[in-house]
Amino acid sequence: MQYLITVLFLHIASCTFAFGQAPPLLTKHIDLGIQIQHTKKTTNVASLHEVVTLDNTSSFQIDFRGTKLTETAVIRMTSVYDGAVQHLNHSSLVQWQYKSAWFNGNTVVVELIENGNGDSSKLNIHQAITFEQNEFEQSICGGVDDRELSYEARTARAMPIGCTAWIIDDVNRTFLSAGHCSSGNGNSLGIMQFNVPLSDANGNYQHPGPEDQYPVDVDSIQYTPDTYIGNDWAYFGCFPNSETGLTPYEAQQSYFELADEAPGVNGQQIRITGHGTTSAPVSNTWNGVQKTHVGPFTQSEDNTIAYYTDTTGGNSGSAVLDESTGLAIGIHTNGGCSSSSNQNHGCAIHNAGLQKALANPQGVCIPNILQFGFPNGVPTQTNPNQETPIYFNVGPGTQLPVVDSVMLHVSVNGDIMSDPVEHIGGESYTATLPAVDCGDDVTFWFSATGSAGDTAYSPFNYEDAPYTLVVGEIVKVFLSLESFDNGLPSDWTLDGLWNASSTCIPNGDCGEAPFMYFGDESSCTYDNGNTVSGLLNSPTYSFDDAVSEVAVSFCYALLTESSSSYDFASVYANGTLVNELSDSEDWSTHSFSAMPDEDGMLNLSWGFDSIDDVFNDFRGFHIDNVQLTLVTVECDDSSDCPTDVNGDAMTNVTDLLQVIDNWGQNGGPADVNQDGTVNVSDVLLIVSEWGVCE
Repeated sequence: MQYLITVLFLHIASCTFAFGQAPPLLTKHIDLGIQIQHTKKTTNVASLHEVVTLDNTSSFQIDFRGTKLTETAVIRMTSVYDGAVQHLNHSSLVQWQYKSAWFNGNTVVVELIENGNGDSSKLNIHQAITFEQNEFEQSICGGVDDRELSYEARTARAMPIGCTAWIIDDVNRTFLSAGHCSSGNGNSLGIMQFNVPLSDANGNYQHPGPEDQYPVDVDSIQYTPDTYIGNDWAYFGCFPNSETGLTPYEAQQSYFELADEAPGVNGQQIRITGHGTTSAPVSNTWNGVQKTHVGPFTQSEDNTIAYYTDTTGGNSGSAVLDESTGLAIGIHTNGGCSSSSNQNHGCAIHNAGLQKALANPQGVCIPNILQFGFPNGVPTQTNPNQETPIYFNVGPGTQLPVVDSVMLHVSVNGDIMSDPVEHIGGESYTATLPAVDCGDDVTFWFSATGSAGDTAYSPFNYEDAPYTLVVGEIVKVFLSLESFDNGLPSDWTLDGLWNASSTCIPNGDCGEAPFMYFGDESSCTYDNGNTVSGLLNSPTYSFDDAVSEVAVSFCYALLTESSSSYDFASVYANGTLVNELSDSEDWSTHSFSAMPDEDGMLNLSWGFDSIDDVFNDFRGFHIDNVQLTLVTVECDDSSDCPTDVNGDAMTNVTDLLQVIDNWGQNGGPADVNQDGTVNVSDVLLIVSEWGVCE
């Protein structure tokens, strides 16, 4: 079967940026709505294909939202223009956020290949994504563009925003860029492209093959959503390439070393290398491809650095390189140079927010020197006066574990104990958390040394977020459930398109209608020809001063344009943004922890904003089953058998050994007669109570 689709550009969906050099690219989303599906079959290999052709475009990307692949199915895409090929399976399609690489030309052949028998796959060619060039800011110092073509392996072009990003010297060799390049919860970064070819004669961007494109792990992104000069950064990583299996660093073999802080101005020269735009008299073929320039360092003040180095839109995110040391001292973010002014600007590497992010990596940025695993889970609760065993694995990552280096570190009320663990064969280990009392503050973490001498920790950011052990029984106290069975409660408020509805029902299980719906019941979309927005507000809940945290959960479904700069669905607690929600065609559950304000008050809100008045013909936002739960701990460390030191319901040699191990200590479970000292009196009491506790 072959199906030819020709699509005309009907509308430009443009982005807006309040700060930083303007992004050079504005994306366009063209609805396709092509579906093909394999049925269950007996043949071993089956292939169906479509030919997607777009008028008046030089390159595009395909959105496969709604596609469902079996474990044996593969999507194969081939550019008719240059023969570039990409394959996506079930796992890599998720990593690519249900989108393809960027392809050159205006025609791509899309195939659905099923390798093996079994259930059917569904391929949904939802949209094509292309772009046009934005009006960009010229920040050429002195009026003449002195940048030269460059081929630096460690510098990437970020698509679809068109900014620059660069590989850094953290453990996993991940990326830095500008925060204003990361709009829409960071999704504008999308894909990192290396070895970018020259643009065509008209200045239209051309793309490297899929083997040089890498999808960003959205869970790894940390960035500044509210940017200004000196506070404009993004830190993130990428998944391995779908064709080669290599990470960006494994393929490029180059990275920038970060300075500890930006130095003072002392005659240094600053190099900026990035994918800036161009205009006449510079060749159109240089537009959006890698170029470099060197100019003098002019300012270093607080978190702001400045320099007389040429940049344009697309250079945002570039490394600011101190030529005298070879170290990156910041991130280029803002223009400022012209024929009459004398400096462009960046965010200094020592920005406190950036440094905190670097110290607490997320997603694929988390180092994989060694791999820690917990087959039975990490313990989160224990009873008082009872030891807690832990079974865990330490396996190879980029290094092999040194067996006798594995340690358990435990902090009890700030006192840290570090002890070797027991190796029980292969990658398996056991450790034991000590018996503790009600009210004790207990945290713990693990460490191990790799074969190259580097130390790995679990959790990685153990200094800020170690594992926590609650002493006592965790009790969840149900506070409130609102299922909107009778429509909008009298103490809730709403505006915009929010309404209590029993139509436009998502699939899945989340109770029964009615529910709260942001959309038009007659069309099951939020398209009324205007930009639409609105808030659904809970009543204000009041809590005792002792309540510091409330668990909130709710069901939601969300179908939108799925563009990183449009159609935001958000959750707020006391007016502060908690989360931006991702599309979910079916009902799903979302949970978070909320803190009452200083007066013990908590208000929740769910917001939607389409940003623009086009491409709003999607189902919209559903909310149901809003539940508040208070989590408390109940603990009773009194014991009917005080001689049972280790809590195994027996008084035996193990308890005697505990007393001996703690001889002379002040208090604790081994002080069985509670006279303040572990001594011979405790031994005699254990001997007298020998046997099963009654």
